[in-house]
Amino acid sequence: MEFAYSALEKVIFNEAATAALPQLLRDLSYQRPFLVASRTLAEKTGDLGALRQALPVELAGFNKAIRSHTPREDALELLDQVRESGADVIISVGGGSVIDAGKFVQLAIEQGLKHESEILEYAQQGNGSKGPKHGDFRLFSGTDKIRQLAIPTTLSGAEFSNSAGVLNSSSGSKEGYRGPRLCPQAVVYDPELAGHTPSWLWLSTAIRSLDHAIEGFCSGQSSAYLDGHFLHAITLFSQSLPAASLSQGDQGAINLNQQAVWLACCGLGSVPHGASHGIGYILGALCAIPHGYTSCVMLPAVLEWNAAVLGEKSRAISDAMGQGSQDAHVVVKTLISELGLPTSLRQLDVPRHLLQQIAERAYAHPVVRKNPRPIVNAGDVSAILEIAW
Repeated sequence: MEFAYSALEKVIFNEAATAALPQLLRDLSYQRPFLVASRTLAEKTGDLGALRQALPVELAGFNKAIRSHTPREDALELLDQVRESGADVIISVGGGSVIDAGKFVQLAIEQGLKHESEILEYAQQGNGSKGPKHGDFRLFSGTDKIRQLAIPTTLSGAEFSNSAGVLNSSSGSKEGYRGPRLCPQAVVYDPELAGHTPSWLWLSTAIRSLDHAIEGFCSGQSSAYLDGHFLHAITLFSQSLPAASLSQGDQGAINLNQQAVWLACCGLGSVPHGASHGIGYILGALCAIPHGYTSCVMLPAVLEWNAAVLGEKSRAISDAMGQGSQDAHVVVKTLISELGLPTSLRQLDVPRHLLQQIAERAYAHPVVRKNPRPIVNAGDVSAILEIAW
């Protein structure tokens, strides 16, 4: 077993992006930044304007058109814009969809890919099939052609991984892309900027990262180094999320939420996740459900289904959340419910007639196959979905 550190160089936390980003651009000698931001942030707050005014150089371009789940057509349009602009760095301001779009562009530019068919050679499909170049890190060498500076406004943790998820809109399934240096070069956590994120999105993406920590901890391929990060992330989330939910814009709570993500995501790409993530990918793509919400519903259900094999790990999760006398799935579900988030598929308006299709697609997904309690057929997935119903 091994643990590989990512190419992330710096995390700046509890600092205004208007101060941190200009200094980063100067320190890294970037002259032609391309800004990609969420539409909501661009149109409903003045923060993006303030950020642009603070930059020491002119923008090479700007995009606010990336939709939820990063549709491939949106990412391809961004690729054309970045390439034509001659940008030397991507600045992403937003959630995982925006950050993943930036990674998609990085991969295409890094590999000199000009056509959609070439890019698909690097994709892993939702059924586990892979293009001939997917995950082949030997193809990446030499000096970086373009990197990304991320200013996350949600808690999904995309800023810490070398992977990007892109939606195939025609099939309703996700494609995965990987590269050894796709993670951002630097991350800026600005609690004031993040305070504009809608409460439901902030809290649900926090549960997404709690899912990263818990499924990483439950993996058979974790380590003492990662377990320490995962367990402290679980503790920080359980302590700081209630304060964030009661007082939106509480910068102290937001700062702790962001540091919990930092801890929770240290293992992204190093340890496999399980059925909560895998089923969530199917639900997100097929039913257009945000991944924060898929984790809210699937994490407690998968923990309950896995309870028979988790043993001490289940107790450690409960202890980390200050509820050592209760089962982990109960403690997690209670936290999610107290945050006012959905805990059942019914609350997400998932049509019951789709459950069989979801089960069959999920059973074929490679992440589901790595669940700590082996999933041997689609019926096992159906059993989890019934718990979540």
